[in-house]
Amino acid sequence: MSDSVSKPSAETVAAKLPFEREHLEALQRMQTLESYYRWGFDLVAGHLGNRVLDAGCGLGNLIALMQADPQRHVYGVDLSTENVATATQRFKANSNVHIEQADLDDQDVAQRMKSERFDTITCFDVLEHVEQDVELLKRFREIIEPGGHLLIKVPACSWLFGSVDEASSHYRRYSLSELRDKATQAGWKPLKLKYMNIFGVGPYWLKSRVLRKQSNFSRTFKPWQLTLIRRLVPVLSKIDRLIGPPIGQSAILIAVNPDENQTL
Repeated sequence: MSDSVSKPSAETVAAKLPFEREHLEALQRMQTLESYYRWGFDLVAGHLGNRVLDAGCGLGNLIALMQADPQRHVYGVDLSTENVATATQRFKANSNVHIEQADLDDQDVAQRMKSERFDTITCFDVLEHVEQDVELLKRFREIIEPGGHLLIKVPACSWLFGSVDEASSHYRRYSLSELRDKATQAGWKPLKLKYMNIFGVGPYWLKSRVLRKQSNFSRTFKPWQLTLIRRLVPVLSKIDRLIGPPIGQSAILIAVNPDENQTL
């Protein structure tokens, strides 16, 4: 960024990420599922601009897909010290990718990011970890340019909420209506909402609601199961798109920041 944002204190990181090491291990396990990340990416790729803020970038799995366009500049921010160190090392050879440690709850950080003139904000599997999610959505509007797009992926179906969500530090799972209403409340104009991955609903319900597994979702998979998922995802994603699922393990939101100065 033109001016580096102020880093959060170690106390802030520890308070907000009490299970930082466990979350890092989960991201490392899921990093092997490139086809799954591509599934979500493909659902929003048509709305990506050339100056993208990836909010809660993790290890950079989404950035790895976005960086394929040489005209695109991607700025990844994450609260986790571990995630930022890993992502920085991962993309050190790409001058179009910049990684910063930042707390988006910090109003000063949001103001400094505004100068970057972002035309897109991506936020995949992050909003469910934020207690004041509407406030974060409002802050995104302060950062992005008028007419810019917000591309979100979150866990779906509140009735699926269970032990796995609790172990993953989730505050909630979302219905499409809740996601739409909260985006609208924050001033966004929703363009498209849809469920994703109907095939994951059954296994998640079994592990989280019936068996009451006391671990984050990635830890419930054995290595052979991750290998099987990698092979099945290309086929399952095509079927999922064709049927337009009425429910799904995840929900996708595409929204635009209205240009208030535009004449109707």
